Amino acid sequence: MNPSSGEHDQLLLGTTYGLITVLIWAAFPIITKISLQQQLTPMDVAILRYASSGLILLPFLLRRGIAGLPLKAIILLVCGAGLPYMLMSTGGLQYSSASHFGMITPSTMLLCTTLGGFWLFGESLDRTKLLGIGAVITGLVLVAINGFHAGESTWQGDLMFVAAGALWAIYTLSLRHWQIEPMRATALVATVSMLLSVPAFWLMADSGISTASWGTIATQIGYQGILSSILALVFYSRAVAMLGPSRGAVFGAMVPGMALLLAVIVLGEEATALQYAGVVIIFSGVITVLGLWPKNLLREKRPT
Repeated sequence: MNPSSGEHDQLLLGTTYGLITVLIWAAFPIITKISLQQQLTPMDVAILRYASSGLILLPFLLRRGIAGLPLKAIILLVCGAGLPYMLMSTGGLQYSSASHFGMITPSTMLLCTTLGGFWLFGESLDRTKLLGIGAVITGLVLVAINGFHAGESTWQGDLMFVAAGALWAIYTLSLRHWQIEPMRATALVATVSMLLSVPAFWLMADSGISTASWGTIATQIGYQGILSSILALVFYSRAVAMLGPSRGAVFGAMVPGMALLLAVIVLGEEATALQYAGVVIIFSGVITVLGLWPKNLLREKRPT
């Protein structure tokens, strides 16, 4: 029948958008780690990210404007997903591994967002959510233990990943508090971060851009400025529109495991038993906190 055929096509297309989003998100620590290995600095990566995405999204922001947004909202949005977040994430990758970022930052973001929703918006924390939070924390503890054994400075990078996750939670909570359209917020963050990163870049003494190859620079602009900053949001939004919020949230839960897999395959990082155990427990905790049980997914009605 035609309706079932159309529904199947919509499910397939939405899943494709979601999986592409997972790959883009999970590739962030890998692509960024590679840039640092090619002598770029965290500020180099930031300027390449925001100079490109900021210029692309500037016309959109000029059309939509910032009317109605208080200065506090702009500051929190930019700190949460802009230059401070980027420097914290990239700086942490100088000390710790890409797989640790992939597990720690998204998990910390979920924890802080869930607790922030409870404190700020009065969302309930039932026994199931508390169980999920406990599982996520347990997984993070296993990753932290692995970090202490991995090297003297790994724990410093892991702490920066925790801070990055907390910053992104601030961005998420700010979106909800001020009811800001995601694309408008993305344009605002990219444009303001571009304005901040240019003078900050010139004030920094060290830079590897002048000696980096054109291929390295083009890769960072293409991934950081276009794929990560813009297309990931567009694809994720389409996945949620086609599959529904609960099914869409599944893709976020897949990021830690995918990041670990990519780090092992692309960067040759060694994954320990603690890391594998951590990612399994984190995944279980994430789907518990989000209520992503199979019966709930099957019950949800997709948008038509």
